[in-house]
Amino acid sequence: YGLAAILFVLMVCLRREIQLAIGCVKETSKAVQRMPTILFVPLLQGCAFIVFAVIFMIYGIYLASLGEVSTEEFRFNSTNFIDIDMINFLDNYPPIVYRTYEFSDQITYVGWGMLFAFFWTSTFIVAVGDMIMAMAIATWYFTRNKKKDIHSGTVWACTCQVLFYHLGTVAFGSLILAIIQIIRAIILRIQRKAMELGGTGTMGTKFAQGLLSCCQCCLWCFEKCIKFLNKNAYIQCAIFGKSFCASARDAFYLILRNMGRIGAVTFVSGFVLWIGKLFISVVTTSIAYYLIAHEENGISDNLHSIAAPTTLVFILSYFLADIFLDVFEMGISTILHCFVADEEMFTGSQCYAEGSLRKWIDKHQRDVK
Repeated sequence: YGLAAILFVLMVCLRREIQLAIGCVKETSKAVQRMPTILFVPLLQGCAFIVFAVIFMIYGIYLASLGEVSTEEFRFNSTNFIDIDMINFLDNYPPIVYRTYEFSDQITYVGWGMLFAFFWTSTFIVAVGDMIMAMAIATWYFTRNKKKDIHSGTVWACTCQVLFYHLGTVAFGSLILAIIQIIRAIILRIQRKAMELGGTGTMGTKFAQGLLSCCQCCLWCFEKCIKFLNKNAYIQCAIFGKSFCASARDAFYLILRNMGRIGAVTFVSGFVLWIGKLFISVVTTSIAYYLIAHEENGISDNLHSIAAPTTLVFILSYFLADIFLDVFEMGISTILHCFVADEEMFTGSQCYAEGSLRKWIDKHQRDVK
């Protein structure tokens, strides 16, 4: 009850911000409806990542083949058994021969370099898609005649603009995330070495393991903060066309000035998108259950249980819904940035806000008067 009371008080205190968040969700839906090709951006991201993953796996296999192969034997320990027959069986059982790979320091360094390239490229692909979506939504917002000037070709125009003018910004932001991720990977490697050593050495002590866990936790939190700041920096770059550092600075101060609005938008949009993901997953799973369990199909006759396939359908549908609804998540954040910039740069009839956002401005101005 105490938590419910706190949430109720917050909702009352932030009612204006929550109304603004609802307006951002509605305007994002209008923008996506006007530019349906923006839904293909996640598909392009997925295709780019698949191509990169295939190339990365090929190079990884070649790199793994450079190790020196050695064979070792494993014998069963019969001292842990009491049964005489089992002891005689294990003593007479031939040893199991298995292969191990030993890599030189040079190959190990190359492997770490490939892992860093994987982190950088994967975050780069995601960031390019975010920049394209942010620029398309920002273009829609700051256009007077949306019915005439905004269409599906706007997304492709924004894609070309990002590829020609903003790849450096995206690469720099991705580089910062990749550096944090490779540091986390190195610490994880040290943690595993410490666990292998156990309590025999200094690295195996409980204090060292606890310290490494604290570092891992802090770096995880720092990575989440940088991801959030990078996302807002890309939006600022899409609106104003500034460099990454300038956009990140402007995004940081915008977050400080509008903490209530951003918190409300994050809460409302997160709840709406979660309902959307859950609805898509439940409907898809229900259809799959009906098709599998239908008597005329005969599919259920070949299955011991339909729980496993329906669970798999639910997981896959939720994953796909999450990918495509990321467009709405990025669009809602972009609409909020555009609205704040619109509110700070223009007044009255000069504002670009329409629909729910315009009503919010008019109502807010009346309340102030």
